[in-house]
Amino acid sequence: MKKFTLSMLLGLLLVLGLIVGVQSAYAAAGSLDPNFGNGGVTITASSTGFIVAYSLKLQSDGKILVLVQAGDETSEVLRYTSSGKLDTTFGSNGIAVLPTAFSPLFGSMAIQSNGQIVVAGEVSAPGNGAAAFGLQRLTANGTPDKTFGNDGLAVASIGFPGTDAVLLIEPDGDILLGGQLEPTGRRQPFQIALARFTSAGDLDTTFGNQGTVAVPSIGGCTALALLSTDEILVVNAQGIAQFAPTGGLESTVTGGSIVVSAGSNSPSLPSIFQENGDYLFGTELFTGEESRGHNAAAEVLRFTATGAADTTFANPTFHYVGTGGSGIEALVNALAVQSNGDIVVVGNQITFARSGDVTVNGLARLTPNGELDPTFGNGGTVVNSVPAGTQEINGVVIQPADDNIITVGIANNDSELALARYLSK
Repeated sequence: MKKFTLSMLLGLLLVLGLIVGVQSAYAAAGSLDPNFGNGGVTITASSTGFIVAYSLKLQSDGKILVLVQAGDETSEVLRYTSSGKLDTTFGSNGIAVLPTAFSPLFGSMAIQSNGQIVVAGEVSAPGNGAAAFGLQRLTANGTPDKTFGNDGLAVASIGFPGTDAVLLIEPDGDILLGGQLEPTGRRQPFQIALARFTSAGDLDTTFGNQGTVAVPSIGGCTALALLSTDEILVVNAQGIAQFAPTGGLESTVTGGSIVVSAGSNSPSLPSIFQENGDYLFGTELFTGEESRGHNAAAEVLRFTATGAADTTFANPTFHYVGTGGSGIEALVNALAVQSNGDIVVVGNQITFARSGDVTVNGLARLTPNGELDPTFGNGGTVVNSVPAGTQEINGVVIQPADDNIITVGIANNDSELALARYLSK
């Protein structure tokens, strides 16, 4: 029997140390999760050569849904397993094509309690061809539901849709859509648009004017919340308005207990509600004139449920990498809140140059009081260049079981979808 020597013990400890070191590297908060996709990332090439992600949702079973625009005339929902592979039991090899293509301006998605998937976007209204808000529904296995609305399409002809839309499923199954209406003429304001549908896709005629509401108020919708009183809160960037259960605009915002909420999928105006009724808004802060030098840092603001700026929130400005400067612009595209109140920010940073612009995608994590979390990534921020030609992160969701972070973005001249998972701890 071979004698166990001191040198052998030291060698064993060295090996164990290396293993622990590798595990620690993988376990660092903000690292790509090696158990997801290929080293933390799943790349899906578009068959049309063009793809943009509009909405990212997580099913109760951990599967991941992404609503995309693929080419000029195709709208799709992709479903991935919790390990980052296309789910071949959904649609056709993981991809469900919507019968009616949405205009490439916006899109939103929500999941009903029975697993069916409701998607919203801009469509041409039947009969007159005018632009309108439209809803479609997929069954839980990705088949278009022709029983929904009129032969699979539900339409709210309120006015010309703007570039934002938020979709929310109420506890009774009704579907609430919030959006923005373009001005009807010169010097006319943008308007809030609301439409409520039954779970079958019919306009709820007890709401507003035969199911729809259009008022100037705060001029649009980037987040929605339903209160326990059935009143509705509508956020547009920094502004907030409150509506009665029947759709009438209230004179004051009182807030209340939130039952369910949904945030914006618009990269330019990411907004989400927190559980206590406060809401967050991601933006960029320019140094000097906005159109000069592209010198801008990312920033997250928090407002109370009645719309007052929360002075207890640190809201530091930051860049995902470096300290910024002339020709550098850091953007916020989406927000999510973890179970402990930490706030995840995703977006991208562009360095403008004559030789060609350079873009990196980025994440940041803020503590509940708004400071950069030093335990996350490099002093609170993370960037990666996977895949090569990465462009930006458009969406983010948090896994409830472990707070791990799932993001979706685009790469290689808008031809590839990049799904990634980052470790939370």
